[in-house]
Amino acid sequence: MTRPVAQPGRGRRIGCLAAAVVAAVALVGGLVSGVLMISGNMPGDSMDTVWETPADPAAAEHGNGNWLVGDTLVRSRFDAVTGYGVRTGKQHWEYAPPGRSEICSTSTPDDSVLLLVHGENVTAVESEGCARVTALDLKTGKELWSGSRKASAMATAGRPASGTVAAGGGLAVVLDTWTDGIGKAVADGRKAIRAVDLRTGERRWTATVPKDCRPFDVGAAKRRVVAVLSCGKENRAELTAAVLDPATGALIHTEPLDARRPVAPFSSSSPVRTALLSVDPLVVSVRPAYDTEPGTNAFFSFGADGRRQTRIEVSGEHGKIVADEPSKVAVDGKHLYAVADFGKSSTSTRVVAIDLTTGRLAWQADSGRGDTVALAVHNGKVSVLHEDRGSFVETLYVLDGATGEELDDRTFSIDIDRGDGWLAGLIDRDGLLIVSRYDTDGPGRPFTAYERW
Repeated sequence: MTRPVAQPGRGRRIGCLAAAVVAAVALVGGLVSGVLMISGNMPGDSMDTVWETPADPAAAEHGNGNWLVGDTLVRSRFDAVTGYGVRTGKQHWEYAPPGRSEICSTSTPDDSVLLLVHGENVTAVESEGCARVTALDLKTGKELWSGSRKASAMATAGRPASGTVAAGGGLAVVLDTWTDGIGKAVADGRKAIRAVDLRTGERRWTATVPKDCRPFDVGAAKRRVVAVLSCGKENRAELTAAVLDPATGALIHTEPLDARRPVAPFSSSSPVRTALLSVDPLVVSVRPAYDTEPGTNAFFSFGADGRRQTRIEVSGEHGKIVADEPSKVAVDGKHLYAVADFGKSSTSTRVVAIDLTTGRLAWQADSGRGDTVALAVHNGKVSVLHEDRGSFVETLYVLDGATGEELDDRTFSIDIDRGDGWLAGLIDRDGLLIVSRYDTDGPGRPFTAYERW
């Protein structure tokens, strides 16, 4: 019996062919995977649109805000407050202030109640338009109560004053203001800060602040009511933080924002911009009235006892914080988180965490070439929306708030930052990333929701 003769190299050729096929499949698979990842369509690595609200008309620059309250997404703009279902994006209710009234500013919601400051002719130089306060139930969109407040034109005419109401601990704290001809506050400290019941409007107390002090901003939380005061006469005045008893309004403690380097309440005859980034812990932002003016540009942190902890300059070892965009600064109990620019030579902005006790840089996260568009903090995690400068691909990064360690990253298949209005903030909750927007030039979509897949 004749045995078949083996062909020299045949097994080797079959093996090489199989290896080539495997390599080709791997190459094609790798290319497909790369394209899917870059385009935001890679399962397990991407973000997909769940719903989006219809576009609404152009918005004015005042009265804008957005919050998640329970199962309701709330959007405030100069002409109305609207509630949407968080799972569907469908409009549940809308509240428009009566007559020709416009919303000047709002509080942060507390106990599902939002305080609105509104009035007519609010941007006119001589107007006393921001003279009404209304409490709104965010579950139903119904008005709970409405009352008046003393208001007069500020030096920053055309820009309705913020920080005039605060909701917290069952209180609605109202700041009444009087100003002279050039916008300097001349409020009577015995009458300027008062509190009423958040849900009924029933009077609770009127605070007494130190002599020669005038309030700029108020804030409220369960354990404290705070105010930023201007104390002293004329060019010797300085900004001071005051802590009030939420039960009685009695003054517990006052502390200059910076005793060694006093912070003046005016810059080039215009009031500086103050903002309470957080009430508990207390963090105060101070900026010049206009970006081109010199003056204090910093954050001031205070401890649980109301004592000053540190001063954090906008520019420092952490780069230059983008302090004029609320969607790029956030605070929790330990850190100030912010988007920072590291100079003209840098190819990207970075996210930095600064210790509120020491003022030192705790960590920084560099996501590569491009810009961080917005960030949000929740449950010890920092959600960061980043856009690549070359490809315009947007990515969601989730960082550990304590260390800056990357916990997750996802790529979007569409450009979420342009075309539908200016991005105003992020909300990252229960598997949904919700982007809020408004636009002063044209229609914009108030909310769009994305999910990980």
